[in-house]
Order: sequence, then structure tokens, then C-alpha cells
Amino acid sequence: MFEHVKNDILPFNRFLFRLFKFYCLACALLLFGILPGVIGFMVLDDLTLFQSFMNAISLLGSIELPHPPQTAHSHVFTALYSLFIETVFFLAVATLLAPVVHRIFHKMHLQTD
Repeated sequence: MFEHVKNDILPFNRFLFRLFKFYCLACALLLFGILPGVIGFMVLDDLTLFQSFMNAISLLGSIELPHPPQTAHSHVFTALYSLFIETVFFLAVATLLAPVVHRIFHKMHLQTD
């Protein structure tokens, strides 16, 4: 996926394409991470699709829920889903930053040779 340490650094236009691919992958991670929250809020709290989406996005942004949980089951789901979506968020950020960090380390290694 990344060039080997003994290879030359990737040209800038190919690097931008790689960055775009990783951006798309990070967005896909976030979308697939939001999906269980939307379904869970729809099933457990009988919310509409839009209300469930707003709750899932609110947990992703770590803000107060616009439609708070009503039952004990939905409170537990909200706590577990909050842990899950924060983990997915950090994975998406790491995925987005991976090509940039690799390029920096690759340039540093080339400068020492």
C-alpha cells in the first residue's frame, strides 16, 4: 500500500490521489459506524430516521442528545454506542493521517541517507 523505505518518495500528484483514497476510506468508516446507532435508536426509542441520525451524529460529536433515551435499555445502548463511535472516530482520523505521517517519515529517512 505504501512505498518501501528504499524506494523513492511518491510524486505529489500520486500522493494527493492516495490522500483522496484514504479520505474516502475514513468517510466510509464513519458512515458504517453511524449505521448501528441509527438502527439502535430507531428500534429502542421508536425515533424517526432523522431523529435517530441526529442522536448518532450527536454522540459522534460528543454533544448532548437532542432526543434523550427513554428506557433503561436505551441508556445502556447509548453508553455502549458512545464508546464504539468514539473508537470509530479515532480510527477514521488515524486512517486520514496515515499517508501524511508516512510521507513525513519517508522524507526524514531519505534525508539521512
